[in-house]
Amino acid sequence: MKRGLSRLGRGLLLAGSLLLAGCEQRGAEGPREGSPPGPYRLTLEISPPEPVPGQAAELVFTLTQADSGAPVQDLQIVHERALHTFIVASDFSSFAHLHQEDLAPRPAADAASGVFRFPYVFPAMGTYRILNEFTHRDRSWVKHFEIRTQGAAAGPPPEAAVKLSRTVAVDDFEARLSTSPALPVAGHEAELVLELTRAGQPVNDLELLLGAEVHVAVWRLDGAHFGHTHSYTPEMAAMMRDMAAHPGSHSAAMMIEMMSRPAKLVYPGPVIPIRHTFPEAGIYQLFMQCAPGGEPRVFPFQVEVLPWKEGADVELRSEVPGA
Repeated sequence: MKRGLSRLGRGLLLAGSLLLAGCEQRGAEGPREGSPPGPYRLTLEISPPEPVPGQAAELVFTLTQADSGAPVQDLQIVHERALHTFIVASDFSSFAHLHQEDLAPRPAADAASGVFRFPYVFPAMGTYRILNEFTHRDRSWVKHFEIRTQGAAAGPPPEAAVKLSRTVAVDDFEARLSTSPALPVAGHEAELVLELTRAGQPVNDLELLLGAEVHVAVWRLDGAHFGHTHSYTPEMAAMMRDMAAHPGSHSAAMMIEMMSRPAKLVYPGPVIPIRHTFPEAGIYQLFMQCAPGGEPRVFPFQVEVLPWKEGADVELRSEVPGA
C-alpha cells in the first residue's frame, strides 16, 4: 500500500480483537499465544517484548498446526493477502491494517516455517488489540492478542469515547455514513452506505484496495464482536440469493472463492454500500478503508445498534441494484 493508512492509522511510518481474558501478555520468556484455541496455533514474538511508543518494534507471527506443530504453508490468498493483521488501540484512537507483503515479497524461508513478520510503530503508550485473519482449507480463522507498551498501566484499558457523528473529515475528504434501517438492529442485516466528497465535490476516482472498494473493520466499544467486511456488490447479492434458494450449500467456501478471484471495480464512487449483521446491541466502532485516487484513507465512525424487540424496523432499503 502507498503511504500507510491515514493520520488515524499508519502502518510503518508512525502507524498507529476481541478483549479476551485469555490473551496473556508475556515478557521475554516466550512468545505470546493467540486466542481462542483451536486446530491452529498462532504465536507472536515482539522485539522489544514491551514496545516503546514511537519506536519501531518487530512483530513475528508463526502459524502452526496445534496438534503436530508443523508449519502451515498453504494458506489461501483472500483479498490479495495470506494473513491480514489489524492493530487497534483499546480506545480506538489509532488503527492499522497490515501485511508482510506490503513491504516486500515474503521470503521462501518464512513461507516454509509459517512465519509472517513486519515492523510496527505503536503510536502512544497504552494497550493494543491485535487481530489476525487467515484462511485455510476453505475456512477462515481469527486469532487475538492483547499488547501493552512500555509504561502502560496494568488492568482494564480506559473506555473509548462515544462519538456518533455520521460525518467525518480526513485531510480534504468528507465522509458521510447512512444506514438502512436508520438504526441497525442486533441480529438483523443492515446496509451501511459510505459517501465521499473531496473539497466539496463527489469522489469518483476510487481504486481497488486489496481487492475491494472498501474494507471495514468493526468492533463493539468493549472490544468484543470483531468483524471484517467489504463492499456489497451485485455479484455478492446474487450469490446470497442463490444460497438462500439452496439451503445447505457450502456458503463459506463460496464466499471465500469469490473473495479469492481477480477483483474488478464496481463502485468508483461517490457511494459504496456495505452489508453487516451486528450480533448484539451496543455501540460499534467502524474503520472504513478505501483508496480515492489510489491513496489509502481510513474513515472512522461509530454506530449505535438497537436490541431486537417486536415491531423493530429491520427493513433494508438497498443502494445495490438487484439486492
